[in-house]
Amino acid sequence: MANEKMSFMDKLMAKVDVIAGPMTKFGQIPFVRAVVNGMVGSIGVTMVGSIFLILFLLCSDGGLTTNALLPFMKPWAGDLVLINSLSMGIMAVYIVIAMGSEYADIKGFNKTTGAVGAFFAFILLNYNAVGQLVVTAADGTLSAGANAFEITYWGGAGVITAMIAGAISINVISLCYKHNIRIKLPDSVPPAISDSFSAIIPYFIIAIICWGIRTIMGVNIPEMIGNMLLPVLSAADNVFVYTLQQFLSALLWACGLHGDNITGAVTSAFLNTWIGENNTAAMAGTAVSALPYTWTPNLCRLSQWVSSCWPILIYMFMSSKKLPHLKPLGTICLPPAIFCIIEPIMFGLPVVLNPFLLIPFVLTHSLTGALTYWLTQIGFVGKMYLNLPWATPSPILGYLAPGGSFGGFIVVFINLAIGLVIFYPFWKAYEKSEVTRIENEAAAAEAAQA
Repeated sequence: MANEKMSFMDKLMAKVDVIAGPMTKFGQIPFVRAVVNGMVGSIGVTMVGSIFLILFLLCSDGGLTTNALLPFMKPWAGDLVLINSLSMGIMAVYIVIAMGSEYADIKGFNKTTGAVGAFFAFILLNYNAVGQLVVTAADGTLSAGANAFEITYWGGAGVITAMIAGAISINVISLCYKHNIRIKLPDSVPPAISDSFSAIIPYFIIAIICWGIRTIMGVNIPEMIGNMLLPVLSAADNVFVYTLQQFLSALLWACGLHGDNITGAVTSAFLNTWIGENNTAAMAGTAVSALPYTWTPNLCRLSQWVSSCWPILIYMFMSSKKLPHLKPLGTICLPPAIFCIIEPIMFGLPVVLNPFLLIPFVLTHSLTGALTYWLTQIGFVGKMYLNLPWATPSPILGYLAPGGSFGGFIVVFINLAIGLVIFYPFWKAYEKSEVTRIENEAAAAEAAQA
């Protein structure tokens, strides 16, 4: 038996086992634990937002099809999308509050103090001025309306700001408490009041730091990241730049940032131009294989999520006997995932900052992205010239967007298969780690009760 040859998968799993220890240690870093727990704590809001987004897509013209699939609900389309805007649309707010609470608990002080402090830091890092709404009167004249906050960076693009806000605020409060830099009231004062006064000095320091970064230094964190990517993702339609964009997008997602929004801020301008030129050429009678551009806005939908989140979802159901909590989570995540709404999986499992899933997540995005581009370039997948809604299920999108491409339909399942193979050993390591963690927590609870 000792001389029995190991299969390729066994060898791969053995390699993953070697790095499982460092992966587990990474996941136990207090800041990483706080971010992960904060994202999980906010998942209920994200789930609700996903449900209402699906309903909006089904009952609005142009959502998934030219005419609404549920026309009787069209009068309520605007009301339905409001809930999505106030949930998924400002998810960074929920994450920073939950993260602040969790990080404070890990650091050993009041969770409410941590949550309020983290949100305070988030607001300060987002704004250097309060805007005003401009109201248009019936006669066309403009007048200043109420003061307002711009919420562009309150959604997925603002998660990086939320993480930085949490790191600054909680560590400032912890250091102040550790060195007794706070207002101390008599023990007879109720704890809620005492905690509020104790936080005044730390909150003042947080204000100085975050105000200094955003207002004095003029640093807009999400914009700064986008500007860093600008020279890298130049307007070049080739497999190398496309694969680099997929790699960077996946890496940003894995770190908790909305990779599509961040890289899309750089690429959207020329991608929208290219799909328009493809459409013009196709309408003029140019063959699909001869269309000028391969890289179009929805090309990534044939590879990125079907090779990462879809395999993860499948493995969640397969592991539900050992990890029972995965079945209800997977059941809720399934409908949004069909429409490429992947936030419930990314922030709910979570995949974000999950040390066992970071490597396969980035790897599948990059490999299947390169493969899909190449298969499109050689004509197996038709070049896209119809700019369908982003939430169109990937197999349907792959077939319809090039005007009827069986290769576009098939490549989705090729990428799914690749993702299943790449994720398997890493998922098994994650499953083993989670089972061990749950068993250890149960044993510790029993020992505490004894």
